[in-house]
Amino acid sequence: MKKDIPTTSSPTPSTPPLAGAITPANRPNPLLEELQVIRLEGRYFCFDTREAHKRQGGTFKYQDGQRELVIEVDPRFGHPSSLAYKVLQAAFRKVTLEGKPFPDVVSFSLRELGRLVGRDVFGGRDSKELYGAIRQLQKTDITLVLRDPNGENFRSYSFALVIASGFVGDGEATDPARLRAVALRLHPVIMDSMRAEHFAIFNWERIGDLEPLTAALYKRLYLHFSNLFENVHSRRSLRFEKSYVDICNEWLGGLKPEVYKSRVAYQLRNHFKVLQEIGLIRSVSVEQMSDGKNFKLVFNPGGGFFADYETFYLGSRARVLQFTQAADEANISAPLKLVSEFYAKLHNTESLDDNIFSEKDTEFARQLLVEHGEEGAKDLFAYALEQAPLTKFNMQTIHAVRSFIPKWLADRDARIKLRERAQAEATARRETQLQSEYDDYCEAEIHRYLETCSSEEIAEIKQVAEEETKDSPAMFKTTSQRLAEHRIVRSRCSLPTFEVWLANRQ
Repeated sequence: MKKDIPTTSSPTPSTPPLAGAITPANRPNPLLEELQVIRLEGRYFCFDTREAHKRQGGTFKYQDGQRELVIEVDPRFGHPSSLAYKVLQAAFRKVTLEGKPFPDVVSFSLRELGRLVGRDVFGGRDSKELYGAIRQLQKTDITLVLRDPNGENFRSYSFALVIASGFVGDGEATDPARLRAVALRLHPVIMDSMRAEHFAIFNWERIGDLEPLTAALYKRLYLHFSNLFENVHSRRSLRFEKSYVDICNEWLGGLKPEVYKSRVAYQLRNHFKVLQEIGLIRSVSVEQMSDGKNFKLVFNPGGGFFADYETFYLGSRARVLQFTQAADEANISAPLKLVSEFYAKLHNTESLDDNIFSEKDTEFARQLLVEHGEEGAKDLFAYALEQAPLTKFNMQTIHAVRSFIPKWLADRDARIKLRERAQAEATARRETQLQSEYDDYCEAEIHRYLETCSSEEIAEIKQVAEEETKDSPAMFKTTSQRLAEHRIVRSRCSLPTFEVWLANRQ
């Protein structure tokens, strides 16, 4: 007996399963994270906000055979929770962007860190919460213990994920009113492990915006899928199952397990729905274990997992990034990928059971890439697949595309103009949005400046504004004076130009 996890609030029999059709980016956009840290996340963080508030100190011990994990929580800052999780992930994202040899110290402006942890507002409360989350990472001690078979002798190692932090801000050093910049030093044992290539590679496009509990679930599933796919299973047979109680305890920060099967499905349905939508899993079900009392979760991978695995890994145990193989990409990988995508679209399937293609097919694809580029070749395929049914042409191989090239070339200018017009409209919308964000930023800075002004300075600003607007018509005098005050304050704030703001923002 098994119970499928609902993927919508009101599922119907005709609703097709989400297949995870997101394809990898042309340029890989990775998140690298040290493997041991990923395994610690589910014990170290508490994703339940109410439960985290209760853990304002104390020692938490977890036993796994001869291994033991001890988490010691600082009573002032409390148990690391969701925001601390996002800060740590932001640190690994910054390490990833810096690249090898991977720095021990990563630095952020407040706005940069805010964007990475999903904060749109940057007020005093945000500063205090970020400060507290960082101090949780610094003050929570981890001890790893390995005991001998008889349990009498042991070896242990203690450390903190963040061993030092630096802040630039306003207010008290131990309770800042507002942060402006942050620097974090990750523990050397973590960074030395990463330099030894003991890390996992995730797709930042998929994982960057996930809620912490969903991201933690994503990472553990991705690692298990990868290990099984690499060592044991084929694409068709790959699946992973694990005790539901163990998932709650080991992966999800001690999430309280439900007793009934329907409640299990309800408890995690939103997280599983997201994992389906981004392509990590194709399906998940709740099944009864052999003891007849407990449940297990059974996961089947989606197209997004296979796409990311092929993008970020070479398929060997070394797990080497595929960023420098330009020659192989041009001569082998890119043509194969193009051929595979064509046949997948021709047969209206997400993935192909047989991924082996003839040399003639790949040579034709390589020729198209040389003559028309990747975008052009894909546009040609889309055009041919669109036109073939209209002409009742039974397209069976990639070489049939040749017959559509003359008409595609003739119509290309009109298609390019349509695309350019759409891109121009999108660019204009983006520029308008950025200008609005810049205006909001300026208003916030002006407001902050006024909050710090003395009563004497405010009176002096009003006096200067009155002097400037003394000759204004009476009916416009109040409005003119307010505009003058705004202009004076703006000039005193030393606000950056739009171009400088945009450069710093990016």
